[in-house]
Amino acid sequence: MNNNTELILIRITGLDRPGLTASITEILSKYDVTILDIGQADIHSTLSLGILFKSQEKDSGNIMKELLFKASALGINIRFYPVTVEEYEEWVNMQGKNRYILTLLGRKLTAKQIAAVTGILAEQGLNIDAIKRLTGRIPLDERKANVRACIEFSVRGTPRQREEMQQALMKLSSDLEMDFSFQQDNMYRRMRRLLGLHSYFSFDYLYFQSFLRKFILNPLLQPLSE
Repeated sequence: MNNNTELILIRITGLDRPGLTASITEILSKYDVTILDIGQADIHSTLSLGILFKSQEKDSGNIMKELLFKASALGINIRFYPVTVEEYEEWVNMQGKNRYILTLLGRKLTAKQIAAVTGILAEQGLNIDAIKRLTGRIPLDERKANVRACIEFSVRGTPRQREEMQQALMKLSSDLEMDFSFQQDNMYRRMRRLLGLHSYFSFDYLYFQSFLRKFILNPLLQPLSE
């Protein structure tokens, strides 16, 4: 990498609203920076946005100053983290590792269940890249609907003892009243997901079509991200 360039990671949190991401990236575009990684999540209208970019060293001070002023105007929090070339290269080299999807299903999901499952993943040396809720928003009064909960963990690495991990998950499934599936992340697992869900959901025909398009067909048309 050119000695006159810098790698900077910015992390933004705050109340989500339309145009927020556009406001931030518009500033970056003025300095012709290269976006190396970007991710965004919204939890209960709270935004978490991360951007890793490469810029000219002479521009980095002005970029951070403008971003700070914009964050203040928008009422959001922003933090800056320098990234070394060695740290970036290590991150890049991780992309060749195996990727798996762990899906949890239950009438409801509790902190106890998630703590137990993520503890098993940690013991096996697997790192969680992303967590996604697949089902709709859960009402407080569970009697008003046939409530089901489903979340998906995208994890990276190779289990130290896969058979031992599967046995531990099976025991949790029985002890904590939940079901799970653990599959390698590839195009075929997206079709298999439906088989694990059908016993938990009562689909009418229109809902089934909507579910099939959103979670099965559309993802198959998009290449897997690295």
